[in-house]
Amino acid sequence: MNHRMTSIATALLLVCSSARYTSAFVAPNHSSHAHRSTPSIQEIHTATSSFNVVVSTNKLGRSSNRSHTNSCKQTELGAALLPPGKLAAIGIGVAKFYKASPLVAGFLTASTKACLADSMAQYRDVCTTKFDFKRNIAMVLYSGTVLGMLCAIMYNHIFPVLFAGETRPIILAVKMTLFDGFINAPLIWLPPAYIAQALIYQYPKREAIQKYVTDVKENGLLKKYWSLWLPASLTNFMFVPAHFRVAFVAGVSFFWMIILSLVANKGDQDVDSCPVEPEPRLLAPRAMD
Repeated sequence: MNHRMTSIATALLLVCSSARYTSAFVAPNHSSHAHRSTPSIQEIHTATSSFNVVVSTNKLGRSSNRSHTNSCKQTELGAALLPPGKLAAIGIGVAKFYKASPLVAGFLTASTKACLADSMAQYRDVCTTKFDFKRNIAMVLYSGTVLGMLCAIMYNHIFPVLFAGETRPIILAVKMTLFDGFINAPLIWLPPAYIAQALIYQYPKREAIQKYVTDVKENGLLKKYWSLWLPASLTNFMFVPAHFRVAFVAGVSFFWMIILSLVANKGDQDVDSCPVEPEPRLLAPRAMD
């Protein structure tokens, strides 16, 4: 009997101790859920802002990595197509050539321009059935000697002597522009074109001079010249280095001839309207080319 009572007492003690240990572990969890406070609106905003900052930082990091990768690819592609410093070396070489040999550079520049421009003009001319090599060679020689070499001598040797006392850049550019437009143009730049035409197509030089005078008086040749070349020459003398002035003249002349060729050969010109033996055309002086 005593042994049975002892067993019952031991069992009760075990149950009580288990219940106590269970309440020690479980009760705090229930109480924590019961007494847990709801987060405030300010805390929610703070957490949201922190999340947005983290997301934005990650996006910026990825975009910067992509841009860095793209720039590296572009640099590698540019290095493969044109080695670093190659373009600068070419520019320096061209500048040295124009400085060391201005007459040769002027002749090559102006003659190349004349060859290309006259070829395009003949291609656009519906009355030209075959390429006129004699006209093209004449254009090359005229432009190379008169507009290339003579311009180089005038701009780089004669003008510095004529205007040696002028030190103000703007006034110097204006003086050279006026001299080039009102003295060089009617006496030096334009008449040789008409004389060259007479020599090539074998008609009297007196007739060529009469044609020039007629174009000046009746066809506004000098007005067309001044409307283009006065502002072009002013720009040339103010901003272009001295050794590149002939190249600038050749460039303006080339694009102006293209414009005139496109305007003069619009769709209103028909092959049936062309004469059987077309008259020789002017060898494109600077006012017209």
